[in-house]
Amino acid sequence: MTGTIPLHRWVLMVIVGLAMLAVIAAAGCSRGAPSANSSGSGNSGSGEHRLVVLSPAVAVMLRDLGLADSVVGKHDYDLVLPDTVPAVGHQEALDYEAILGVRPTKIIIEWGSRPLPPRLTELAERHGWAVRRVTLLTIDDIARTIDDLAIDFGVASFETGDPDRPEGVPGDLEDIGQSLRFRDPSARFADQLPSATLARAWSVRGEGFAGVGPVLLLGSTTPPGALGPGSFHDQILRRIGGVPAIETGSPWLELDAEDIRRLDPSAIVLVAPRDPGSESGRGSAEDDSVRLVLERLGRVGTLDIKAVRSGRVALIDDPLALLPSTSMADFADDLAAILEGWRGAQEP
Repeated sequence: MTGTIPLHRWVLMVIVGLAMLAVIAAAGCSRGAPSANSSGSGNSGSGEHRLVVLSPAVAVMLRDLGLADSVVGKHDYDLVLPDTVPAVGHQEALDYEAILGVRPTKIIIEWGSRPLPPRLTELAERHGWAVRRVTLLTIDDIARTIDDLAIDFGVASFETGDPDRPEGVPGDLEDIGQSLRFRDPSARFADQLPSATLARAWSVRGEGFAGVGPVLLLGSTTPPGALGPGSFHDQILRRIGGVPAIETGSPWLELDAEDIRRLDPSAIVLVAPRDPGSESGRGSAEDDSVRLVLERLGRVGTLDIKAVRSGRVALIDDPLALLPSTSMADFADDLAAILEGWRGAQEP
């Protein structure tokens, strides 16, 4: 991995690579964190946690949980943490000196099922770092991971503070330890878990969007590259009630003009994240927006297919639109709003 690869292209490569490993990946984690030590890094760490986060996706989750101040080291291609947080490498080139310099208590890394780098394991054992491995291959993995992080770091709690016993249980229980007190199983969590918000975003909207017809999700235009079955975006399209133009295949599919003619999608959504901090490339008016997207589509925008004839083309350029993280809730909302605008409109 070199610094010459554009950021959005690198993120897309990572997502596709991870999705292709879905049948062999397994998640693992090691919990527990020793007390934090002081450090001269940009972030001082929050409370007992000093986190090195080697995953742009997990960094977004921690930010959304209000835990960004706990991060003292970040991934080289991080998109959301402040510049004051030092970059400490990426999966193909960890900067162990930089990691040592920020004195972490915990390392969170996306690594799949491969053995961890021996050097990382050695340093973790020597310095008492906990290492947590995260696997993000499906949108359900995203939901499970955000819940795990919320519970582990105290954002959501198992405890309700209610020790009352059910009706009919004898009352002579004063000597029973707190750990044996009765709890209502339906009140397991004191706070709503973050996955509840994701579940709502990833649910069918109204009667769904079957009336729009098959939707082609593109992640690149030269050559055309489709976000196919198994990709996070295809999963969301199906969950919210949309119909994918590609029913079978891999998470990333390179297409040519003849492939797209044969598919003849009723709509095309181009997912092309802009650089963080830059202006959206979408037009402000409907006609202007369609024109700009057709220009972005290049050769695809000139084909005689339903999507082009009807002007059912759209762009999602949120900077986080390719990250398998809580940002996928925003992607789902953006996609649903686009499909809602097309639902019921007559094709030419």
